[in-house]
Amino acid sequence: MNRLFLYFVMLFALSTAAFAQNQTLFLDTNYDIALAQSKKENKPIALLFYAKWCSHCKKMKEEIFIDADVIKLFSTSYICVAVDAESTDGTTLKNKLQSKFLVKSYPTFAFIDSNENLLYCISGEFKKDAFILEGTKALVAENQFNVVKDKFDADNSNAENCLRYIIVTRKAGFDATSITQKYLKTKSEAELFTELNWKIIANGINNIDAKEVPFIVAKKEEFAKVVTLSRIEKKLIYMVSDNLKPLADLGDTLHYNKKRPIAASFQIRKVDSLLFRYDLTINEYSQNWKNYKKTAESSVDKFAWKDSNALVDISNNYLAHLDDKKSLDLAISWAKQALTLGESLDKYILIVNLYAKEKDYTNAMLYANNAKTVATNFGWKSEELDKLLVTLKKH
Repeated sequence: MNRLFLYFVMLFALSTAAFAQNQTLFLDTNYDIALAQSKKENKPIALLFYAKWCSHCKKMKEEIFIDADVIKLFSTSYICVAVDAESTDGTTLKNKLQSKFLVKSYPTFAFIDSNENLLYCISGEFKKDAFILEGTKALVAENQFNVVKDKFDADNSNAENCLRYIIVTRKAGFDATSITQKYLKTKSEAELFTELNWKIIANGINNIDAKEVPFIVAKKEEFAKVVTLSRIEKKLIYMVSDNLKPLADLGDTLHYNKKRPIAASFQIRKVDSLLFRYDLTINEYSQNWKNYKKTAESSVDKFAWKDSNALVDISNNYLAHLDDKKSLDLAISWAKQALTLGESLDKYILIVNLYAKEKDYTNAMLYANNAKTVATNFGWKSEELDKLLVTLKKH
């Protein structure tokens, strides 16, 4: 009897959990059908662009979209649609709506009316309360994109309206530099040094080659009187990362080399450290080992000496692409420094291979034997090392 009762209790619990899971919002739905429903019910669309691999999307689906309060707001106020952004239909829809907003990260939520006008846009993972707040804000006319835009267009000199327009523009995935420049034209230089105007500049000027950037650098002390120097430098560092990292990762040498001198002029150590990494990346991408070597040897001690991963990456590139003894000796010293920062079998093997490439088999065997001892003590798998030992014993 007790077992039967327990069985029914468990069955009920599982059924309830399954039912709750079925309450999930933002199911994959045909967009055109949702748009027709939006017109019929006079409700805006809450359009989610997700990716199957996106952990943030998955977490919101499993934890947020099944919450009763979230379901109540979004099912009552919106036609909710989910679209796999990387599917054929998702790509087509992104292209169709790209003049209104851009999908740059996942998840992206676009709130649009039945005429496909953008009302509001957000991206990223949200907790329950924050998601409800954003969904509520999107329903208020004064927060909606065209209302905010019209207020700014009516008076380009209004700082509050400018900042709000910058924020909604950036949330929609667009650059706000031109908006900011319209506002700045209405102000004298002396008027710029306020907390609010710094917020406008910091949020609105994001192109490193914008004409306002040298002004920011030249007037750091003046801005620091109303904000702080660390906030100004943080803005400049972010700008370097945002503008130059994508170019380095793509190997876009032409545009990278045009923007790099601007970043170098900031004279901020963190910026110089970033440029060191980006220089290595772009030279590796272009297989320019001469410049790679020049960059590494001028700055490893300053910007990578305490970074084990960077030291290993650079040493591995020296192992693969450089042959002269001076270069290999430097790579050995960097690999040994990495080893002092934390032992690993890969680092030992790297040092062994560097010595072997120099034909210094005595030191190669010394480090190989040391590696074998460490591997045995820690229980590390050592098949690659064992093969190296066999090879070294032939010399």
